[in-house]
Amino acid sequence: MGRGARSVLSAVAAAAVLLAAPGPAQAAPASTPGELAGVKDRLDALAERDGAPAAVSAWWVDAASRTVVLALNTAPRDSRTSGWVQEAREVDASVRVVDGVAAPSPRADPPVYDLVGGDTIRVNRTRCSLAFTATAASGAPRLITAGHCTNRGGDVTGANNTPVGPVRSSVFDRTGDWGVVDVGPGWRATPSVAAEGSTTRSITGTATAPVGATVCRSGSTTGWRCGKVTAVDVTANYAAGPVQGLVLTDACSEGGDSGGPFVSGSSALGLLSGGTGDCTTAGGTSLYQPIDEILAAEELTLTVAS
Repeated sequence: MGRGARSVLSAVAAAAVLLAAPGPAQAAPASTPGELAGVKDRLDALAERDGAPAAVSAWWVDAASRTVVLALNTAPRDSRTSGWVQEAREVDASVRVVDGVAAPSPRADPPVYDLVGGDTIRVNRTRCSLAFTATAASGAPRLITAGHCTNRGGDVTGANNTPVGPVRSSVFDRTGDWGVVDVGPGWRATPSVAAEGSTTRSITGTATAPVGATVCRSGSTTGWRCGKVTAVDVTANYAAGPVQGLVLTDACSEGGDSGGPFVSGSSALGLLSGGTGDCTTAGGTSLYQPIDEILAAEELTLTVAS
């Protein structure tokens, strides 16, 4: 046998010895009540340090199976949930993941707040105004406001800083200016808009307003203001680009009023998109996005008084 062949055989034999050699001992999973309680305490600490995703319902010691159950309520898992589950499994091999366990919730009766057109909403620290509420085909409630308020997405809060829900869709381009927000628990969709003084006006449907028609708008900065339609099918050349199909009025508005409702009588007309001037100097103007276009594009049904 040549020297080269003997070298190859020696290398093979050495590799076999390495493969046969025992590796580091793997720690046995916790199994005694005290050990399992310790694992559960470590999961508590993990959650206290990093928080636990909403997809995680609970965790507890299951003495019968000698495991620590980690219960999840949603599938498939998002990246944060998958990462948290992996961290939990690395705590100890006794951690057992169980899917399909509903998330618990406190049983106190939470307060319910009304959504009223013209009220303050905040998106990414930007203050705007609510226009109207509506329902999706599924029956889920939605909030409608200006798209330039929602175009970065995120979560929306109400005037009392209570979360309303996430931005579902947003349009701010040549086709229009509107945003739709999911309405979560704790909020009630209403057909009302804030009007003169502390009164409200009930909305019964939608309409279009011709040139010369009297219209009124409501906003979280300047409240209730009225004027006349001076032009229709207006293209506004904003700094972010042109927006088509708007209606120009001589009703004044200011920053923070964006998204607020325009109405005529009990009919919804649209929502404030932009304008010029202010409400302290004569000559201010406002542009609104017609509501019917929003409802058709988003397949929504406006909330109206019965």
